[in-house]
Amino acid sequence: MARPAPLSPRLLALLAPMFTGVLASLLPASAGAASNETPPQVEAPATIASVDPVAIAQGPDGRPLLMRVTAPVQGRNLPVLVLSHGNLLNRSDYRPLVEALARDGWIVIQPDHPDASHDGFPPAPYPADTWRIRLDQVNWIGGHVAQVLGKVPGLAARADLARLALLGHSFGGHTAALAMGARVQGEQQPGPTGAFRAAVLLSPPGNWEGLTPQWQQRGPYMKVDWTSLRGPVLMVNGTADTTPLTDQGPGWHDDGFRLSSATSGMCLMHVEGAGHYLGGIDSTLRPPQGDAKPERRARVFAAVTAFLDAEVGRKTPAAAQWPAIRAGLACKG
Repeated sequence: MARPAPLSPRLLALLAPMFTGVLASLLPASAGAASNETPPQVEAPATIASVDPVAIAQGPDGRPLLMRVTAPVQGRNLPVLVLSHGNLLNRSDYRPLVEALARDGWIVIQPDHPDASHDGFPPAPYPADTWRIRLDQVNWIGGHVAQVLGKVPGLAARADLARLALLGHSFGGHTAALAMGARVQGEQQPGPTGAFRAAVLLSPPGNWEGLTPQWQQRGPYMKVDWTSLRGPVLMVNGTADTTPLTDQGPGWHDDGFRLSSATSGMCLMHVEGAGHYLGGIDSTLRPPQGDAKPERRARVFAAVTAFLDAEVGRKTPAAAQWPAIRAGLACKG
């Protein structure tokens, strides 16, 4: 076997500035020129890296905005996804989902919302209008993507800022729906900015009417007018996603699709037997026990990447799968 050649100075100069410090741990596994042997037929996954924290001194609510940014180490014209976490989760969660998206070629920005946990501990009491601050944060990032990515040397120049999408899980699904035009009834809020070309809602909450009386008092912001939402939007719900917020069962999570207009451009995907974390979009230890299954998670990841790639106009193998996946879903518009 030929002795591997060292990385060229030119290649090191291109790679090193982007993820200083992080890259040092990645180079030993990826360094080396091709050998004379026939390579295996299995394609190696793309090398990715994360930078955390990426900090903006003053976010839209006047407080610092902390984010985690994950991206492929190589490549250009990379689309950008903003990921809104669920209540009491944070920017470090959803690692399996984020890695799958980054290996598909996406730059993923994960902001901490006011209700984010800290090192696994619940936050101090957070503002009553956290739903609004969440919306303001994702809209602000959508309008300042170059500024955010500029915090990671070399990354902004590799991004396709015109291909911007949004994904939210649980309470983050509520946030993403508002960013795409759904409205909290009786509240003043900005209309959609148009920055996001597509959105994915994973296990979003249903409407206020389906909440238990206790949660109706706690969550008036769940009174949502879904008729103003405009897609393309993919909603993904598990058929075993039960929650103490409602006594209506897993179907409550479908409210946004059911109440949206016939021209909303929304598709609904059900994952049979899946709970709130849809087969393992976060840690496989998330409840309920038995929810995390490789085939279940793979189906979710395949649908999400196919939808996002297709709707932002990428010409990828994943995007080519979207028409066939869509044909098996309930879709409007």
